[in-house]
Amino acid sequence: MKKFGTIILVLTLLFGLCGCSQWESMFEYSDSVIDSLPEYNSEEFYTSGGFQDFTDYAEYSYDSVTVQDFEKSEYFSVTTEEDVKEIMLHIENFEEWVDIVGGELKANYDFDKNVVSEGDFFYIKTKDGEPIGEGTYGKFDSYTVYYFELDSQTLYYFHNKV
Repeated sequence: MKKFGTIILVLTLLFGLCGCSQWESMFEYSDSVIDSLPEYNSEEFYTSGGFQDFTDYAEYSYDSVTVQDFEKSEYFSVTTEEDVKEIMLHIENFEEWVDIVGGELKANYDFDKNVVSEGDFFYIKTKDGEPIGEGTYGKFDSYTVYYFELDSQTLYYFHNKV
């Protein structure tokens, strides 16, 4: 028992002496798609679920992201009429999950589907068709949609993994 107490004391001193910010940065989540854009001004992030199954929604506000910023990013494409249809399929599926999971996510989900249009930018990351066990992921089993609305300078993030 003394050994356990000593370990706790050493860890407490280690964290205390090294400073919290260094340790916090070790555990920060980084998203390469969001990191491919200039720094955002603010973030609103809502989640529901647990370790394996979860649904996330976020809005990131920017000041002056330009078309050139998207050209530098290896992820985003300009939305076409066909892309709008695909994005809407994902958002409609996402909204079904928002209703199912409820809670904080449902209370704060306020996306207006009318903003999805041609000429904005998007990226869809999906596991559709990838192997899982003896089968494969379906279209809406695990996906992330990033949609950037130029007029409002807002990046919308939709993530669902069931």
